[in-house]
Amino acid sequence: MNNLIIQSDVYPISQARGIFGTLIDKLKDEKTILFSKKGKIKAALVDFDYLKKLQEDINQLYQKTYIDKKLIPSTRIFSKKEISKWLEEDKL
Repeated sequence: MNNLIIQSDVYPISQARGIFGTLIDKLKDEKTILFSKKGKIKAALVDFDYLKKLQEDINQLYQKTYIDKKLIPSTRIFSKKEISKWLEEDKL
């Protein structure tokens, strides 16, 4: 997965072992920290409050969205322009 939707610092696992406490403190500002092994991202450290918010957001999205499994082959990815237009139209 090369297209990360988050901005994050990346630390080699070998370096992170010695500064784990510092990295935990850094989560207050960064929200996520990524760890690499042999140049490939292998793990993430995520701020707990940020993780809870992501889970709540996903739950809300699932409550608002339902797609019948039979219709999945007919779905498509919408452009940012289309989504922006819908967001503008949906404002109360």
